[in-house]
Amino acid sequence: MVGAVTVRYAVLDEIPGQARARLRLHGPDVRRFLQGTLSAELAGVKPGQAVAAALCTVKGKLVSELVLLPGASDDDVHALVPVELAERLLEHFDRHIIMDDVEVESLGAVTAAVAWDDASDEPPVVAGECEAFATRHPAPGRLLVGTAAAVKAALAGFEAAGLDGWTAHRIATASPAWGHELHEGFFPPEVGFVYAVSYDKGCFLGQEPLARIHARGQVNRVMVRVHASRAPSGPRVLASDDRENAGQWTTWVAGADGVDGLAVVRRAVAEPGAVLRTVEDEPVVVEVRSGPLGDDPGIGGRGKAGVVELGRR
Repeated sequence: MVGAVTVRYAVLDEIPGQARARLRLHGPDVRRFLQGTLSAELAGVKPGQAVAAALCTVKGKLVSELVLLPGASDDDVHALVPVELAERLLEHFDRHIIMDDVEVESLGAVTAAVAWDDASDEPPVVAGECEAFATRHPAPGRLLVGTAAAVKAALAGFEAAGLDGWTAHRIATASPAWGHELHEGFFPPEVGFVYAVSYDKGCFLGQEPLARIHARGQVNRVMVRVHASRAPSGPRVLASDDRENAGQWTTWVAGADGVDGLAVVRRAVAEPGAVLRTVEDEPVVVEVRSGPLGDDPGIGGRGKAGVVELGRR
């Protein structure tokens, strides 16, 4: 407890599928190289700040999500990546470094945690010997990075959220996770990850198709919050009266009056009150509880819901 406010945390290594590895990219051209490779604006990578980014194909589809961190100087940028993709991403970066003076290396698996204040949107103050960054991803809060001992010491006195607490935090803050909402082959705005995309910085891998989506403000699938009386036994296809495949239920956790979750669904059913059902022997009725989350409203606006819904309920 900190005064009357509870600060909770989750160590990502302890959350299935969320362990991180650290890549280091350094050299005089590193920011120019990453600016033209990743979806994020590199100007946001500065002391005390972590930046969500996407590596996309030339067609704008996800290859991986990353969390960019400042290194020891402007010529040094680090990336936290899903541990199972680290070697592949290192090879990808190395293959695309042609004229730029940049080197990339793997620093191996690293302990990372996110601490958040349930009563405030501001990231909590955390003291200790590990690195600390304000972050939006993998969920809003303070991102801690270091040795296991240093991270655990910095979190002493705070409350461990566990898997359920972490999942509830992701749902409340509309934060998609790798292996749940975030998968290869999706456009970032289809899976609630538009906050990782800068539309003002110029060219990067996949920029043209994402810019076209931004110009018309339309993807066919979007992320939403859902609610049901009970959980499925695993990720489930969702059906509507009009469509046998209306989306997929990707995240769930027990709540006060049932089960809350996130789902990626067809835009036609992405509105509060829409009723879906799981495709299984004993279907679960699922109610959509939000409009699109992390959607791209486009240059024309198409309503502000996609922007507002990025935050807490």
